[in-house]
Amino acid sequence: MSRQIIVALLSVTLSSAQRIDSIYLAHTGSPSALVFRPLLAAIFEPRMGSQYTSLQRLRLDIGYSADVFSSYAGTNIWAIGVDAFTYTRLRAEPNLKFPVETIDYMFGINTSHCWGVDSAVIGMFRLRLSHISAHFADGLADTAGVLEERPFVYSREFADGIIAVEWQKLGIRLYGGGTFLFSVKELPAQVSRVIPQGGIEWYGRAWLPIAIGYDIRMVGVDNRYVPSHAFQIAAEIVRQNTSALAFCGYWYSGYSIHGMFFKRREQYFAVGVQVLF
Repeated sequence: MSRQIIVALLSVTLSSAQRIDSIYLAHTGSPSALVFRPLLAAIFEPRMGSQYTSLQRLRLDIGYSADVFSSYAGTNIWAIGVDAFTYTRLRAEPNLKFPVETIDYMFGINTSHCWGVDSAVIGMFRLRLSHISAHFADGLADTAGVLEERPFVYSREFADGIIAVEWQKLGIRLYGGGTFLFSVKELPAQVSRVIPQGGIEWYGRAWLPIAIGYDIRMVGVDNRYVPSHAFQIAAEIVRQNTSALAFCGYWYSGYSIHGMFFKRREQYFAVGVQVLF
């Protein structure tokens, strides 16, 4: 009996994934293995790739999300998934040397829901519960092995929710939501517990499949809210099933995405390659 239950669960999950793929392939040209397709320009999303920034830094993202269970009924699809990401900042030096300055680790669980999949407009929702921590690395030390900046404990637990609407024929997705920090360890400055977020994306084709996204978050440090703007354009070079290798251009302006530099404001352009999920 237990074997039959396992087979039944696997068949439901696989059929759900196939239906999700066909939905995204038909309406955006980009199939996805996830019920909630990752936000293109937003920072804390499953990313795998590297970007060279105008700050003479190399940004290395290694992350993945997976729906471990999914099911659908009629025009509704829902899933439960897991997340695990790292965001690394490296300094660019001659002779292809890239000392690691800081690394951020994020992991958690999520649930997502997609409805109205057979209509002209698709609704989507995702809720994540996550932990993130940040750490300095030896690439930030001087020749004597002393860190150039004083380390501190950066660790937080949070929930973030995003609701999105996608117009299938136009290839446009509009979304909004926010993050609530319910646990923040001691920091050298006060941070806002609520971080509103919104954005828009367009998926289309101009010789190659193209995706364009803009994301904005309002981040508060010491009771001063600053908008963090992120813009990305991606051109798919090659696609295999539900992932694609893309050439990307990126622009960011706001507080640093790295926890060890959370009080530092940065603005940079970047180019690189990324695996789109």
